[in-house]
This record gives sequence, C-alpha cells and structure tokens, in this order.
Amino acid sequence: MRHPAAIALAAVLLAGSASASDTRPADAVVAVRFLVSEQFPERLVQPLVEPAQRALTRLNGVIEMNSVASPGCVMIELRFEGGATEKDVATVSRRIEELAIDDEIQVKSRTVALATAAGNGRP
Repeated sequence: MRHPAAIALAAVLLAGSASASDTRPADAVVAVRFLVSEQFPERLVQPLVEPAQRALTRLNGVIEMNSVASPGCVMIELRFEGGATEKDVATVSRRIEELAIDDEIQVKSRTVALATAAGNGRP
C-alpha cells in the first residue's frame, strides 16, 4: 500500500516539472512566416497582414505584435506575457490554419515556430 503523503508529493513534483518545461525565456516569441508569390509588399497588407493580425490579436496572453511585409514574405512576431511556449505555438498554428486568405494571394508556405525576439541584440 502506498503512503498518501508520498503520492501527494509525487503529484506536486510532477506538476512542477510539467510547468517548468512549458515556460520559456521572456524574450521567446512565436514567429509566423508566410512565403507568397506576391512581390509587392503593399499588395499583401489588406488580403493577408490585416486579417492575420485581427485573428491573432484576440489570442489570450498576446502583449505585442509586429509584422513586416517584404517582397515574397510576411513575418509576424507575437510576444506573450511571460514568454511564448510550445502551447502558444500550437494555438497560433491552429488560428493560422483557420485564416481565410484572399484568393489573389498565393501562399507557397507558412511556418509557425518559437523564436528569439527580433531586435534584442541576439543573432
């Protein structure tokens, strides 16, 4: 027969290790990248950038969002309160998959991943 206190301690230790593995440094962000056929960045704003921003702004914990459109590419960086986690990556991925993108924009690929925040002095 197992001792109830030992079971309770094991549960606390497991819960602590699960939450520790789910945390990231405060400078961890979720980076979203769309590779597109459109080479004029100004033509990407209304059909792709704005809808993506509207969809992602509503996510819990998002405290900052930056986006850049360049020839053939749209980058969106999301900063989460306390730093981004793999859970945030999964949530952003689901939201991106649900995104209705205008038919005139041909998306070649899209990626969603944890990254280090741009502009923080790190490579």
